[in-house]
Amino acid sequence: MNMMRTDRSNGNSIFKLLSKKKADKADNSLCTYKIRLTDSQKSLMIDCRGCTTGNSGLDDRVCRKNIFQIMIREPMVDRLVLSHLYDRDYEGASLRKLYILAGFIDNLGVFADAYVPAACGNCLSERQEFISAVLETGSHDPIEAYITLIAKVDSGAACHNGEPEQGHVCTNDYIQMLASMSECAGGLGECMDANLSPGEYYTRTIKPYTRPKFSTSRIYTEPPDNAVFLEGYDVKRSGGRAMEISLYSLSDRPESLYFLIPPEYNLRPEELGLLESVRSRLMRHRPNDLNFADPVNSREYFRRRSQQILSEEAGLKDIRLKPDQITVFADILAKYTTGLGILEDVLSDARVTDIYVNAPVDTNPVHVVIEGEECSSNIYLSQDDVDTMISRFRALSGRPFGEANPILDMDLAEYRTRVSCIGNPLSSGGLAYAFRKHAQTPWTLPKLINEGSMTPLAAGLLSFLVDGHSSILIAGGVGAGKTSLLSALLLEVPQKYRILTIEDTPELPLRDLQRLGWKVQGMNTRSAIAGSESEIAPDTALRAALRLGNSTLAIGEVRGPEARMLYEAMQVGTAGNSVLGTIHGASTQTVYERIVGALGVPEQSFRATDAVVVCSNIRISGSMRKKKRLVQVSEVTSGNWDGTSTFFNELMMFDAGNDRIEPTDLLDMGQSELIGRIADRWGVSIDEVLLNIKMRAQIKGMIAEAGRTRPELVEADRVGQANNMFWLLMNELQDEDGGVDLGEVYSRWCGWYEGIVQG
Repeated sequence: MNMMRTDRSNGNSIFKLLSKKKADKADNSLCTYKIRLTDSQKSLMIDCRGCTTGNSGLDDRVCRKNIFQIMIREPMVDRLVLSHLYDRDYEGASLRKLYILAGFIDNLGVFADAYVPAACGNCLSERQEFISAVLETGSHDPIEAYITLIAKVDSGAACHNGEPEQGHVCTNDYIQMLASMSECAGGLGECMDANLSPGEYYTRTIKPYTRPKFSTSRIYTEPPDNAVFLEGYDVKRSGGRAMEISLYSLSDRPESLYFLIPPEYNLRPEELGLLESVRSRLMRHRPNDLNFADPVNSREYFRRRSQQILSEEAGLKDIRLKPDQITVFADILAKYTTGLGILEDVLSDARVTDIYVNAPVDTNPVHVVIEGEECSSNIYLSQDDVDTMISRFRALSGRPFGEANPILDMDLAEYRTRVSCIGNPLSSGGLAYAFRKHAQTPWTLPKLINEGSMTPLAAGLLSFLVDGHSSILIAGGVGAGKTSLLSALLLEVPQKYRILTIEDTPELPLRDLQRLGWKVQGMNTRSAIAGSESEIAPDTALRAALRLGNSTLAIGEVRGPEARMLYEAMQVGTAGNSVLGTIHGASTQTVYERIVGALGVPEQSFRATDAVVVCSNIRISGSMRKKKRLVQVSEVTSGNWDGTSTFFNELMMFDAGNDRIEPTDLLDMGQSELIGRIADRWGVSIDEVLLNIKMRAQIKGMIAEAGRTRPELVEADRVGQANNMFWLLMNELQDEDGGVDLGEVYSRWCGWYEGIVQG
């Protein structure tokens, strides 16, 4: 029996609940059920909470019988939900198998009063008893009924009449009737496994998504048959609870599977019942004086309130809970009341960098990016989940979202994550999300070295350029590491200088930099694609920044009309010490064409850019896994720009064979225009500047090497401390003429750092 999908677009994703109990008094044994309609699905929801058999689901014959009878009444749904302490969702191939079984039962009913071919009384009674037994078995176990029919057809049927001719006709007609009954099974025979018993078929080939009652999202609790285990690890959540994470490769396609089992999926029935009771009380209790717009405050309130109610409910239910259990249960309840539900668990995995939720969400799995590789997952969000999330995000951001403004871009400070959402009419199929996690701690150049993104020499060169007040554009595609590199370069700005940042969605670690002593002032602007009119336009923010005094200016992304104003300020020297910014572009030439062609910056003004640094996602040796790499460091030339000569000189270029960025002859031979200009401003020779770069490279490499065994040494606080000591020594060891003995600086710094490492 084929499933049919109907189109029901209601525009606002408003759910219609159509309760259906018993069609007539004769069917009072059927469970209560209802039909739920959404934009993309029709769900049949059977209430199993009142089951008196001690069990519920396909592994119980009474429950199976009820399920099949209800499915016969509702032959066209996209999802079947068995609702108990755990909700089990059947859809796709599993639901199709259930409908084949239900259709077989329905078709067998035609033979209940059918004429049974028989030539004598003995044959008739025996055959009637057999068919009645098949019909009775089929009502609750159609697999067993089908197997019994096939076996009977194959073995034949003896006739008790002694006359051969009459016996022959009698037997053939009866066997033909049994064959007709077995043919009612449709495609059942094709999807059966001869190695499984009927009971095993229901539980091992018809797999549901499982979820606790209080969660509307669902997951597969068992990996698919085509999954090959790669590795497993645990992720610790707040409250002390641990999540099981497994990674699988898939044998039939070049994709990996991210497999997560939250701790609430392993709770005992009495514990699930306790959590559901507490959650019901929490949802009824909404204090008037609580600021729900503050996610941290509301989460802490509900966590504490959950602990109180858990103790009360556990006493009423005579359940003994240990203190650590109360802590874990309270955190689970906070996750499902004021948190992001199961998505919050994925965000807590430090190895996950991005999360994608495609529309329609209830039919597409959540995708995650883990260490550069995009993986499918065993997680499916519900329409309820995504609707609740967008309402919350809209309230937190203060930005409009709806059919007139179907794009929302914001930062979730609580989860250190940037979220982008699109909806109707832009998104086909409803709401879709992209979550991009910020680093838990600020990026540093030594940390990027250890990640393989750059070499110590590249780190030393970039540190030198920032210290030399260069204006640097960091280019690259989406997720190439532009913001990570910009964040790391801010630590290379001496603490004596102030930093002003301009971002439409906060991503730079300003609080961390301030805590470490950097003078940072952040400025938030209107989103470029879906901002509110009440927010400050980027060009207005830039104009204000230029009037706030001499500072290093860091721009989250150069992409709008403010670029022209920025370059005018850079050209006349009013943009401060230096300008650091990110821009989308795959190469230096792409950056030039975008700024001059698309953003309207005059070609001569573009010369105010000192260097363009390009980041990229590289597929090493053509593999599916992507690695973030620094692939190009170029200086902007000051020569004759007549359209016939190049605008850039390459200082470093990526060597794919060695998987590293290498210096060009221009850098090795000291013929860089930019390095020469900085040498002139500092009043030193080219050789001294090259030695300065080499010294910085050795220092960054030394820190990175120490961080391989002691990771805390490449974190922002320790790297900031090392940078401060470098600048202190540079000032301390200046002679009367302003010169610095770089060898002495390096020797003194190494001695100091050896004490740090050993201490």
